[in-house]
Amino acid sequence: MLDHVEVTVLKNGATVVSSRMPDAESVSVGVWVGAGGRHETPRLAGVSHFLEHMLFKGTPTRSALAISQAIEGRGGYLNAYTQEESTCYYARLPHEYLAQAFDVLADMVLNAVIGEEDFNRERDVILEEIKMYQDLPQHVVQEKLQEVMFKDHPLGAPLSGDEAALRRMTRETLLRYKARAYAPPASIFVFAGRLDHAACVACVERAVGARRTAKGVPFKRVDGTVAQERLVCVRKEIAQVHAVVGFRIFGRHDDRRYALRVLNGLLGENMSSRLFQSVRERHGLCYSIQSSFQLFEETGLFTVSGGFDTQRARAALKLTAKEIRRVLTSSVGAAELKRTKEYLLGAFRLGLEGAGSQMTYLGECMQNYGRFIHPDETIAAIQAVTAADVRHVAEDVFEPSRMTLSLVVPNAHPVSDEDWIACLDLG
Repeated sequence: MLDHVEVTVLKNGATVVSSRMPDAESVSVGVWVGAGGRHETPRLAGVSHFLEHMLFKGTPTRSALAISQAIEGRGGYLNAYTQEESTCYYARLPHEYLAQAFDVLADMVLNAVIGEEDFNRERDVILEEIKMYQDLPQHVVQEKLQEVMFKDHPLGAPLSGDEAALRRMTRETLLRYKARAYAPPASIFVFAGRLDHAACVACVERAVGARRTAKGVPFKRVDGTVAQERLVCVRKEIAQVHAVVGFRIFGRHDDRRYALRVLNGLLGENMSSRLFQSVRERHGLCYSIQSSFQLFEETGLFTVSGGFDTQRARAALKLTAKEIRRVLTSSVGAAELKRTKEYLLGAFRLGLEGAGSQMTYLGECMQNYGRFIHPDETIAAIQAVTAADVRHVAEDVFEPSRMTLSLVVPNAHPVSDEDWIACLDLG
């Protein structure tokens, strides 16, 4: 598993990383750029996501349709996504078309023609995308939580931006941002599947080897200030109460991240977890409840989320708090700890079987840590987590002073700050 990984850094700082999978029928190619939502200023809110959309609109030698046909016409798949700290463009094709896949991606990323007409049309598309997400309470409740938890910081702003910022943007705004952000030192070219590393390096060298380096775009670090708002609430024409309990936590380089993975698996990652078994299976208070976490460079967020009946939402939150208190006050038993770690390790291994998942894993390793992390290193670190480690990280995570509750409730539903926060007594 990922035993044939090679990394090459070109003279201009661009990184090429590949995973050779001799028996694979496919190859996945990704272009990762170190520019995302947190690299934006308020006036540029949404520019990374907007630019991602525009790079599919054509180049001097390919129309938007020709880009799609070059990949899909060979049975492949082409897409992209924007995150807080990076943007990824990727394609998957039968392995014999590796060179063509990279040529299309490189052409898009390096040579995109951002026409005025396309720009104006796509802005309207993104505005409709924003409206679509605003109609989804499970999206709004998370978005409002991050807005409060990372107040006055780009991590608290929606990746798609807002209408005012988008309407201020011009074609030149995107071109200037791209010239700064899409610099070779901030670019990682990732290949996984049946391939030859030297051939991958040659492809990248031809495309970007002569490109001059640029500074890239810095990002604003998060200070230690924690949101003062204990509760944020939005009203919508919906039937359920949607709730997310959030805690500001440490960043991705912290050694506690492995114990955090075990804590999350134990508490709410799957149907065997404590929250699912208690809130849904034993008490029938919800259809969906889960915990999750996001780790950024120097900070992070741990959340518990669910959708509840309006009359039983408080009871569900009280049960959630009870399960959190149990993690804080009682050490996890040996059998449950073993079962949780086996789930995490099995899911981790299964998640690395395909070329696409290996490409994503390598891109995230290089983007987030600057190195390839062999799966054996992660497996050993998870296996080494003890019950005491889980309890200690729970004490660090579930600090009441760093907690915020985000709600989206039906229009007529009564809301009292003290009443809702009292449901989340962590002891």
